[in-house]
Amino acid sequence: MLAEPDVLQTAGARTFFGYWDSLPKREFVPDRSEFSPGRIAALMPAVTILEVVSEDLILQRLTGTAICRALGFDPTGGNALDMMLPQVRPDYLNLIRKQISTPCGRWNLIRSRRDNLIDRVEVLTLPMRHAPTGHWMILSYFGTVESIAYDPGPYEILAYENTSWIDIGAGIPR
Repeated sequence: MLAEPDVLQTAGARTFFGYWDSLPKREFVPDRSEFSPGRIAALMPAVTILEVVSEDLILQRLTGTAICRALGFDPTGGNALDMMLPQVRPDYLNLIRKQISTPCGRWNLIRSRRDNLIDRVEVLTLPMRHAPTGHWMILSYFGTVESIAYDPGPYEILAYENTSWIDIGAGIPR
């Protein structure tokens, strides 16, 4: 078992990490077949699963109901890259590349708008494999830390306030 990362701010993120850490692993990461949504049912509204098929296709395999509500639609089945501005994609792909080239966790504190509120949200992202395809999967939990302002408008990620890599045994990206 790994030590709980010091950066985690919400009980949900701590529970999410503990569940992921309890899964059987091969080369530091669990396989998708080991992940059982029912074991963390209370967290699933705030969970996403992405499948990294290629540099141009990151399939949104699962999107929790709270995330769909914040977005205003259900992106499940689509290409997660289609929800990003073209100028944001290279940075996002670079984060994904780093995370799967040195299997590790990633923690972000972001500022986003949802339901006319500006929130600070922690995002805990952990890797999985998908044995049948050989693809990497990215499992993420989104936990609101605090609402900080009122600002009418659609869902939008406004800023990344902080990023930390989490060593799961293979080291962290340089």
